Amino acid sequence: MARILIIDDDQHSVSILQRVLSRFNHDILHASKGLTGLQIAASEPIDLVLLELTLPDIGGHTVAALINRIPGNIPVVAVTNNVDSATQRRAMTYGCDGYITKPVDTRTFPDQIAHFLRRAGSAGGDGSAEDGAAENEDWQDNLSRRPHTII
Repeated sequence: MARILIIDDDQHSVSILQRVLSRFNHDILHASKGLTGLQIAASEPIDLVLLELTLPDIGGHTVAALINRIPGNIPVVAVTNNVDSATQRRAMTYGCDGYITKPVDTRTFPDQIAHFLRRAGSAGGDGSAEDGAAENEDWQDNLSRRPHTII
């Protein structure tokens, strides 16, 4: 079982992702705003982040870049409606480890998630997310004192 954070403001999409992932006993956390997602990623042990790139408060590319600064090497996968190759390249440039287009194919989605978890070395449930929990608390405290730059 892995702890997966979904950062997405589209409740319909979130419901589909949660339904599919819960069949595989993953622990799902959800944030509908980027800043809330950053706070969760910095304070909770997370194995994988599924990130919509268009969020109401802060750009998903910026969220990905900031999550990559959190100790623990949390993999970030963009899950978005935007299918153009420029957006995909930009997501990878900002630190996304993968890119899944919406609507998600519920038949292949579990295998895609398993692939990202294996690549990250967490394989869902080996405790790797917890290893960085103390470091994440320090990072979160540092984030609250540091000015944010929107890219």
